[in-house]
Parts: sequence; C-alpha cells; structure tokens
Amino acid sequence: MERSIRRPYGKKRPLGIQVWSDKLLQEVLRLILDAYFDVRFSTHSHGFRSERGCHTALREIYYTWGGSVWFIEGDISQYFDKMDHEILVSMLREHIKDERFIRLISHLLEAGYLEDWNWKTTYSGAPQGSIVSPVLSNVYLDKLDQYVETELIPKYTKGEKRQRNKRWAALRSQVSRQRKKGNRKRADEFDRQARQLPAGDPNDPNFRRLKYIRYADDVRHLTRC
Repeated sequence: MERSIRRPYGKKRPLGIQVWSDKLLQEVLRLILDAYFDVRFSTHSHGFRSERGCHTALREIYYTWGGSVWFIEGDISQYFDKMDHEILVSMLREHIKDERFIRLISHLLEAGYLEDWNWKTTYSGAPQGSIVSPVLSNVYLDKLDQYVETELIPKYTKGEKRQRNKRWAALRSQVSRQRKKGNRKRADEFDRQARQLPAGDPNDPNFRRLKYIRYADDVRHLTRC
C-alpha cells in the first residue's frame, strides 16, 4: 500500500505502508546489513546509523571545521526515488556471497505497490517508509564517501601551516613597541585591533583544507579552512 506525504515545496512524496509480516522480515534484513556494513561506513556519514545523527554531524562541524571560508551544500535530487536497483545489488554482491539473500533484497526492491488498489511496478528507488531502505541508501552512497576521502580530500589539501597574517603581525609589533615606550592606551588600541584579525593569512594560496560530511543524501563540503 502507498500513501503520500506533502513535502515543504508543495510536491508529494510517496510513502510505503507495509503489512506487519513484511516489516518483521525487513527488520531482520536491516539487522544483518547494519551489523556488517555500519563498521565499514565512513566516519563522516551520520544519517540512519546507530549512535549517530544530526547532533553528531553538527558536533563534527563545530569541532573540526573552524576557520571555514567556503561552504558547498548538495542534495541529491529524488535520491530515494531514483536509486538504481542493478547498481545497488552489484554493490551488495561485492560483500555478500549468499545469492538467496541478494535475491530477497532484489524482490523487496521490485515488489511494486498498491495505490488506490491499483498495482504499480517499481523500476528504481528504495521503498520510502521501508525499514531496510535507510541502510541500503548508505550502502549505495558509501562509494561517494570513499571517493571524496581517497581522491578529493588528498588532492585539495596542501600546506602544513598558514603564512602569518601581515596586518595582524604589524599590529602586534605596534603593541610591543608602544608598551616599551610606556604608551599603554595606544598599545591597548592596537591590541584590540589585532584581536579582531586572524593570526594566519586566510587567503594563503599555499594552505588549503577540504572537509566533508554526509547525512543521508545531503552533502556538505568546505574549502580554504
């Protein structure tokens, strides 16, 4: 059975409602998949995982993304609706050698649904509202996580330390000079100005960092942190 829920921008998202026996089977599948894959997933993936969620994603950003300059946000359009079944099954086969288990997942993906008592075929996507769909979505996007971590991050990360911010260094020099002359008020004024600037040059071309985080099909990148 399928119903629809209204999305924030007006369109409707189909939501599958399974009978209790299907839910029981899917929970068993979820437990098996989660036990195997969760320990292999990226530490930068936070959606639909045990002991992870919005708060752990925000905590990672808060503690490790300091000094960020550019943020890039991405949302995969209609991700759960358009997930390719053949690609997903091939990814599962890389790890799971039990063809009966693979066949069960395939049947689940292609089971179709009833809408107004009319049966409709599902050619792509993961059933929304299904217990097993979240872990399958993470399996599908784990390749993206691996690509970003092994290819993009090393490519766009360089430099050990930022160059000194020349304006900040000049102000700190003035603070020292005015204090030696006994001009305390002037020294405090230069000190206040220096505190408003970063010690490192934020535009240093020889220092780059690329950070990455994913929550389900929502992706965040930052550069020049």
